[in-house]
Amino acid sequence: MNTQNSIPTFIISLPKDAHRREQLGKQLQDLALPFSVIQAVHGKSLSSEELDASYDRDKAIALFNRELSKGEIGCALSHLSIYRKMVEEDIPYALILEDDARILDEDLPATLSKLAQCHAAQAPVAVLLNHVMRYDGSTKIQLDDSRCLYEAYRGVNAHAYFITKAAAEILVRNLYPVYVVADKWEYFQEQYFPVTAMVPYPIGLAPVCLSSSIDAMGKRVKKIGNGRNYKYYLRKYLNQLKFLIMSRPFIRLEHQRVHELDSQPFQ
Repeated sequence: MNTQNSIPTFIISLPKDAHRREQLGKQLQDLALPFSVIQAVHGKSLSSEELDASYDRDKAIALFNRELSKGEIGCALSHLSIYRKMVEEDIPYALILEDDARILDEDLPATLSKLAQCHAAQAPVAVLLNHVMRYDGSTKIQLDDSRCLYEAYRGVNAHAYFITKAAAEILVRNLYPVYVVADKWEYFQEQYFPVTAMVPYPIGLAPVCLSSSIDAMGKRVKKIGNGRNYKYYLRKYLNQLKFLIMSRPFIRLEHQRVHELDSQPFQ
């Protein structure tokens, strides 16, 4: 079996965003990477009944001290639909992209093949392929001569990542009704499975003019004011204290540079 050509790639995109979808699709075609387009859930179009069924507002406030915007709910549901697909169709690995992703590395097919070779589908893990500002330099895993994997430190963004079926199964079991944004990798690390970051990263963002309308589709909802959620703040400060005492002394934080082409106009 040719592992390099066996990892499905999914592009999450709203129907109206054809230009972004086509731009990313052309890059994937040039690399001979087959892909499928998954129609994103348009959060602003969800009815009250649909929101009641698919969104747990109380849990969002209890755990994160804020509500999710409709756009964030739609984004979370979009990613969750791919996790379900992986479980139902027994897909061992997947590359998940939002339509504002931009391929920066022509060796991406070989990189994906190496990721599949060093991660068992039965092992829950996600690998962030986008820019992660900080990572734990003490957790280095050499992937090849030019790229390494490190434990992500508060990684954000969900426009480019590799995920195993085992990780998808965990997220399907635990994220519906949705209560957390799709890119809360720090939370997924704490609760469910390892999240690593590839350095240097092979996938960036399209120029601002092609930025995605999938995720927030507007500003994120502000947090609830101080004093409204005592359990949240108690848990937050206890976790911070625990981190400072038990984890921070053993972490060597390093910063990753931004690729010179990331978010720059296409040539």
